[in-house]
Amino acid sequence: MLISFKKTHPAALTPTFQTAGAAGFDLALIEDLTIPPHSLVKTSTGLIIQIPTGYFLLITSRSSNSLKKGIALANGVGVIDSDYCGPNDIIGLIIENITDAQVSLKAGDRVAQGLILPIPTVTFTELEGDVSAPDRGGFGSTG
Repeated sequence: MLISFKKTHPAALTPTFQTAGAAGFDLALIEDLTIPPHSLVKTSTGLIIQIPTGYFLLITSRSSNSLKKGIALANGVGVIDSDYCGPNDIIGLIIENITDAQVSLKAGDRVAQGLILPIPTVTFTELEGDVSAPDRGGFGSTG
């Protein structure tokens, strides 16, 4: 699959898979950040990524972020639709400092990863009458 992208900032890094078996490609910061304890900051990757029709870009935090950097992506995951690729549709990140201390990050730090996934074709149909499946007990039913 060929994915086209545009760098909108000179510090933007080309999306890169770090190993041959990596599912996600890394996304890096374009600026130095200082995040106060338990605060959020919005930042940019400096990238516009053209996702093919029928796919979406899932953005997740790198697994080592919380332990090594004291950060998390504030929204947990991000979904970038295939039509989010215009000249102002730059991939942004909201980073949360999850510690009691100030966190400093540098331009070029890899803080997120992207996965390109297919969108299933879905059709919804409303059920008539009662739901016949067994009841599991609702939200939180498995503990």
